[in-house]
Amino acid sequence: MSAYGKRMGAMKKLRAEMAALEEKVSELHRELARSSAGGFRGMRDTRRCPACGGARLLHIPAATELAKRGTAPLAIHHQNGFWGPTSQGPIEHFVCRGCKLIESHVIDLAGIEVDGETVVAIDPDPEPESGGGPFR
Repeated sequence: MSAYGKRMGAMKKLRAEMAALEEKVSELHRELARSSAGGFRGMRDTRRCPACGGARLLHIPAATELAKRGTAPLAIHHQNGFWGPTSQGPIEHFVCRGCKLIESHVIDLAGIEVDGETVVAIDPDPEPESGGGPFR
């Protein structure tokens, strides 16, 4: 084999290796985007399961629960009132058909009142003051 033929064979091999590396880098970019872009990204946003990476999902837009008189909308809060119980904060579900992970989201927080007992608000800690000292 001539020197030219050897160089062409080496170039072909390098191109194949480079294509494989480019595909791997693209795969790593996709994985990084899934895991770190804006923190946790759920099935509702990515249309992929954060646990197994699967894309075969179920969406239950109006989840219900068993009640005394049939079914009722699944919600995060219930109150008893003069006309009977009411539900606030309806819930939707996303379910991975591969690993069976369930992700739930509140559709609307209207009517939810923080009372400190049945509904407790958790707010972030205040940012520490930067006093200009050695500890920042």
